[in-house]
Amino acid sequence: MALVLAGCGDDEPVAPAPSGGLPSFGAPVTAAPVTGPGPAGSAELLNRLLSSTDLPGSFTPLPPRDPGAGASTDATDPAACVAVLTPVAAQAPGARADAAVQYAGPDFSSIDIDAAAYPADGVAAALATVQRTLRECVTFTDIAPPENAGDPSISYEVAPFDQPAAGDSSTAYQVLVRADELTLHSAVALVQVGDTLTQIAVTAPESVQPEVLSALTAQQVRRLRGIAGP
Repeated sequence: MALVLAGCGDDEPVAPAPSGGLPSFGAPVTAAPVTGPGPAGSAELLNRLLSSTDLPGSFTPLPPRDPGAGASTDATDPAACVAVLTPVAAQAPGARADAAVQYAGPDFSSIDIDAAAYPADGVAAALATVQRTLRECVTFTDIAPPENAGDPSISYEVAPFDQPAAGDSSTAYQVLVRADELTLHSAVALVQVGDTLTQIAVTAPESVQPEVLSALTAQQVRRLRGIAGP
């Protein structure tokens, strides 16, 4: 899941809050049992993701990329935090099908959706892996390569984001990205529908309204379940 700038139990410790007054993460959610067949393969999964005609406002599709390849080769401090906002398939290997779409909007806004379908016994571990990374990366920074040493430093803050329950299991988080005078806000829903984990991310230069993300998430869940219409 690219920014436009370029099994867990209740007894787990609560992650520290990021700076700036953002809330801290509570206990991670757990996966629901998988019932029924999921998408037959990556092509079918891609067809179930929202298209530009489903999105509010004016968003232009970007060229497709491999959802299992990660967002970039950039380095971060801590190093593991480079995984934040990358597709689920890149964070948790073993998906039997994956797909991703990206849409660019006005004023540095974007909508990014990725999905990964797992064998039934792999869904819980994949969901736990993504949530563990978020809790270990409440604050981190980009490390510029030597040839770009004069570029502005980029810092990240990660925190939970309030959203209604969706799909079979769900959680949500926000990422604040700061580079000099520019701040970008990403709000992301992470949702399980059967054997499929999906991230729906909305990025904008201002705070993302919770109802915007929840409406997109509900619409995406319906599509993953094979329900036609808005």
